[in-house]
Amino acid sequence: MSLLTPQDEFIHPVTAEPTWREAFYFDFYDPASTIGAFGYAGVHPNQKIGDLIFVMWRGDVLLARFTRWDFNIPEDIGEDRFTFSPLSFHPIDPLKTVAFAYDDGACRMDVTFHAIHPAYNWAEAHGALSQTSSHHYEQQGRYTGSVRVGNRHYTINAVGARDHAWGWGNRAGIRRWIWASGQCSDQLAWNSFQITLGDGRDVLYGYIYRGKENEFIRSAKTKATYAPTGKAPESFAVSLEGRNGDKLSATARIRNAFSTSFQERNKTGYHYFCFTEYQCEGKTGYGQSNFHWRLEEDRPRDWTVVQP
Repeated sequence: MSLLTPQDEFIHPVTAEPTWREAFYFDFYDPASTIGAFGYAGVHPNQKIGDLIFVMWRGDVLLARFTRWDFNIPEDIGEDRFTFSPLSFHPIDPLKTVAFAYDDGACRMDVTFHAIHPAYNWAEAHGALSQTSSHHYEQQGRYTGSVRVGNRHYTINAVGARDHAWGWGNRAGIRRWIWASGQCSDQLAWNSFQITLGDGRDVLYGYIYRGKENEFIRSAKTKATYAPTGKAPESFAVSLEGRNGDKLSATARIRNAFSTSFQERNKTGYHYFCFTEYQCEGKTGYGQSNFHWRLEEDRPRDWTVVQP
């Protein structure tokens, strides 16, 4: 039985923890128009600060971007924590259908997310997490809607992911991570999140979905390469093994990498959000990958995590 309820799509009570936050994230890629977008918005009521990242591409051309780490947020922002920035999140049918909108005057986006599988709840994969105040769930699906950039209009029929998190939100001590999300069809999607904590322990989250249920993964191996100049990720291969024995392997080509390195208030180091094309089991899929590391010796290259 899922620990999530439909009410979890909405705002949550703030605790006294200084780093408490509530945040949402989305990404999509439309192969027909080659429009891709992702966004993150988070509030830290006890610090009275809000964050926003939004990026949109068409092919290799950057159409829009907005990054800010210092929105002036009232401590009692309440329901407005989903709508304080140009990017907003609106639950329609909780845990099944939600809408995202963005409007900065030059770029406008109105898309609706339709889930293809039950939300993956981190706390169900790691029982110890359910005893803390940190909560996080992820889901993949289809996006439909429209985008306007200047006087150009695009119809969106895309694939992508989204998530929602609340509670303790201190990520400053994390040494590195690779988060990867891929979708080849409504019957094949996966996610993996390898993390090295500040004390050196590795943690793994993720699932394999083949049309029925989320099979939690017990191991993930990722081998990454980077651009010959700069630090941006260029490609990687990932192999997953589920707790029930399912296995999945994919190769990934980074199509666009957007850097927020050394910019974000709550983490130090390199950070790249990457539109990603996957080859998996004879199919082409699309999704995101997200790379973070603090120091050069932390940069993930050939990395295996096995969950006890």
